[in-house]
Amino acid sequence: MKMDTRLASLLEIFQLNTRLFLSCLADVNDETAAKRPGGEANSMAFIALHVLDARYYLAKLVGHEQTNPYQALLDPVKSIAELTQIPPLAGVRDAWRTVSSALSDRLASLSAAELDTRAAQSFPVDDESLLGGIAFLQQHESFHIGQLAYLRRLLGLGSMSY
Repeated sequence: MKMDTRLASLLEIFQLNTRLFLSCLADVNDETAAKRPGGEANSMAFIALHVLDARYYLAKLVGHEQTNPYQALLDPVKSIAELTQIPPLAGVRDAWRTVSSALSDRLASLSAAELDTRAAQSFPVDDESLLGGIAFLQQHESFHIGQLAYLRRLLGLGSMSY
């Protein structure tokens, strides 16, 4: 089946975000990832877990449900103050690669009819279709990847690379 052309740009962003997420976490150790600049900002580790969880949510949204290995840890958490433990970044990166690989194939296989169905959840965009939901979630990832990139600099690490 040929990919719906409406997905082409979103898949480019998906692939870019896949790489940039890993670039933001490159050479970051667990101690650095747990730091909260200014004492109030979210840590890189918390943001990374949030973005990972959102990517697992996207997989579920498009019918390719996988289990986030950190779901039990994240279910009761609404803010960083409620996070009782921070998993090692190596595991977060591995889970990111796993869900991203499977999700890439699923996104490319979505039919026009699937993309036009109403999304299972409402998102803060005018397009209420699955396609609109995918677009929003890609923007959401991009926003948080920007935060990760900024935190790298605040923590004295080099810039992420494209």
